[in-house]
Amino acid sequence: MFLYQRMRNKRLLFFASLVVVIFLVSCGFSSCRGPQYEEEDKKNLEETGGKQMQEWLDKNMTGREVLSSEGYVIMIPSGPHYLTDLVTGTFSDKGEIRNYLVDTKSDGVYITYDNTLFNEVCLDYVYEALNLENYREDCDVSRLSTGFRIPAGGKNHTYKETLSGEVWLPGELVLKLEGAANDDARKILEEFVRDKENRQVIGIGGTIRVPDEAVLEKYNMTFWVKEREENGLFFENFDLSDSFEDIATYSGRAVYHRYCFRQVDDPDIRIRMKENYWVEKEEKGEIKVIEGRESDFNDLSFEKTENGYLITFPDREHIFDFTIYADKHSEFLKHEYHSHEDREAYKSPGSVISGDRYFENDLYWKEAGDLGFVLTNDDGIRKSFFGGEELIPRSDYKS
Repeated sequence: MFLYQRMRNKRLLFFASLVVVIFLVSCGFSSCRGPQYEEEDKKNLEETGGKQMQEWLDKNMTGREVLSSEGYVIMIPSGPHYLTDLVTGTFSDKGEIRNYLVDTKSDGVYITYDNTLFNEVCLDYVYEALNLENYREDCDVSRLSTGFRIPAGGKNHTYKETLSGEVWLPGELVLKLEGAANDDARKILEEFVRDKENRQVIGIGGTIRVPDEAVLEKYNMTFWVKEREENGLFFENFDLSDSFEDIATYSGRAVYHRYCFRQVDDPDIRIRMKENYWVEKEEKGEIKVIEGRESDFNDLSFEKTENGYLITFPDREHIFDFTIYADKHSEFLKHEYHSHEDREAYKSPGSVISGDRYFENDLYWKEAGDLGFVLTNDDGIRKSFFGGEELIPRSDYKS
């Protein structure tokens, strides 16, 4: 009886595996990655959206005419295409061709608007929300991206992206802005941005470098969720950093690092090392710390070898990288170095190295302002060390 049951379980396992394989193969060669909608449905959506837009134009912008309409289709990365509830297209406006978007479920009409002023107003709101107003003059903003997050609807919960250089805004708001003087337009937009109850969520991306006095550890996942729920600001692909801290948001996560400088007497250098690290994730309404580590500087060692210095640091997962700095009086600065890096020394347990076990690179000194000089790769970017690496002075360098 026991033998029969084992044979029966094996057969069931075999057939289950066969079903999975057939499904995967059929998806690979059929429409699993293609359109998950009928062309007739897309055509009907486009007709509905175009009609709704024309009705809006007849009411609000007499004499304008819809020129095109296209059902908005979303492709899941490496997956299928879904039809949404949105239609985008163009309309004529006194000889000018303009872009529109219609949410066919809500009859909401959006028109593109130059995002220069929108970015400025949103940035004011961001400084206020992050309580960084007192540091503003010393902050450096780059890659700022702001946009209206319009739910796409349909079978996939995603949002319509902003066009480059423009932002989708409600049609009625665009008409007000275009009919107002510059100062009045700013006031109208400020009122709109701060009226979180009567607008969609605004997406904020980019990087703000802040002074070292700002404490970034407080901007955890709880903070970002609160900003979305209470102020209608969704921080995604957003980064705050100073000389010692960095926190980034992406894919529903918040990733935090804190760095420190430590002195090494022999050789006479300073090490900038990541000393604290955590990752939080929002999942089904809960915020979880999915990873948290602290480094121990005592694990780092420099040993003199016959040819140079051997660096060891048992970081198996490349989390606590470090960088080497030297001041102008350091003996270490008298040479540039060749790096002989042994990949075997810090591979993860159970992993296999493919290709050459060693990396060979020439390293260079680069001025780093008040920090002295930093050791870099040949592209000028700071060299990140993980351990298991020998630094050999190069004879072709003169300090």
